Amino acid sequence: MRGRFSTSKNESLPILRYFNLPKALYLAILRKYFNKYPVLPWIPFSAIKNLDKIIKPNWTILEVGAGMSTLWLSKKGGKVISIEADKNWFENLSRRIKSEGIKNIDLRYEWEAEKMSNFDEFPDLHFDLIYIDGGPRELCCLKAPPKVKKGGYIYLDNSDNEELSGNSSTILKNLVKDHPEKLIKHIDFVPGNFMINEGALIQLI
Repeated sequence: MRGRFSTSKNESLPILRYFNLPKALYLAILRKYFNKYPVLPWIPFSAIKNLDKIIKPNWTILEVGAGMSTLWLSKKGGKVISIEADKNWFENLSRRIKSEGIKNIDLRYEWEAEKMSNFDEFPDLHFDLIYIDGGPRELCCLKAPPKVKKGGYIYLDNSDNEELSGNSSTILKNLVKDHPEKLIKHIDFVPGNFMINEGALIQLI
């Protein structure tokens, strides 16, 4: 059971991550009481830091589950294709993208699980990063690998939560079973919510 400082699988927050507690609390207060949302992915702070280091300006990124992460990724990478299932959130984000004149986001509305996880329109070895934080996560993890370049990455948020992610965590582990060092598990506080979360980042060989 998830606790305030543990994951859904009862893994505790690493000691050094407690340094992020004040920042997490501050951002959670801004969101809850002032309706201010940081332009950051709602994923573990350590995962944000890691992605910030590895994403290059020429990267092509596929995102399943749009949000503040979409805006953040567009500042880091070259092109972002983002698929969102919530119509209201899609429309709100579309207006913001238009008002800010952002040109490198291709935001799409799709609510059917099979279509959200159907990447057939894209050639193999096309993406530098596939970022999964929504939709049918297990199906996405199954279908993502052929579309990622060698040396590219897959990020799965809520990798500890089987209700959201099903068997996704095991799927990703199996992809790098001969190179376990290519899987990094991030357990940390997140922006916008005063709680911890787990995300998994793998690099494909």
